[in-house]
Amino acid sequence: MTYLWIGLLMLLSYFLGSIPSGLVIGKVFKNVDIRHYGSKNTGATNAIRVLGFRYGIFAFIFDALKGALVIMLVFFIGDTSLYLVSQYQINISSIYGMAAVLGHVFPIYINFKGGKAVATSAGMIFAIEPWLAVAVIVIFLIVFFTTRYVSLSSTIAASSALIYFIIRVFLDVHEFNLATRIMDLCVVAVLGTLIFIRHKANYKRLQLGTEYKFVPKNNKTKESE
Repeated sequence: MTYLWIGLLMLLSYFLGSIPSGLVIGKVFKNVDIRHYGSKNTGATNAIRVLGFRYGIFAFIFDALKGALVIMLVFFIGDTSLYLVSQYQINISSIYGMAAVLGHVFPIYINFKGGKAVATSAGMIFAIEPWLAVAVIVIFLIVFFTTRYVSLSSTIAASSALIYFIIRVFLDVHEFNLATRIMDLCVVAVLGTLIFIRHKANYKRLQLGTEYKFVPKNNKTKESE
């Protein structure tokens, strides 16, 4: 029965992750379908680009919450059997977050065409390692304000998180046993791969020197995430 509840929570996380925050906010508050403008992506970056910072930042917050919500719910319920499984007591919290990220990238509500996994992955990491999430966001902001390239900032931030989880496997972390640390590394590797794949076109533009820099909404310069 416990595994049935785990499966249902995974589905809940996927369906919550599938909610296209930027698209919903654009439709409700500005009657704008952000899929028709900018990079035509439903993620927070395009929401900021098309709708402006005030609405776009809420899209980012909601996208991040999607990655953390079910993890926080499970911890709030307090039933350890919902996140500690097998004889090895593997903490599967990060898998709940991964389900949300998969929903964000492949949302069932809009023909499986979603965002680029960055904000929702950050939310998942925040739920299991808050200080790491803060560090990753700081790295993102440093690179972003230096280069103005969202794609490059996202990639470096994701790479730094992956490096941390690789190192963590070899550390004696009290909160996470070895089995959990290995599983978390696998989850983060999957999410990192998704982020890299979703930014593939951006890398080509960076290589060619044609990637557009992120600028305020009212600036006439074009940009693409």
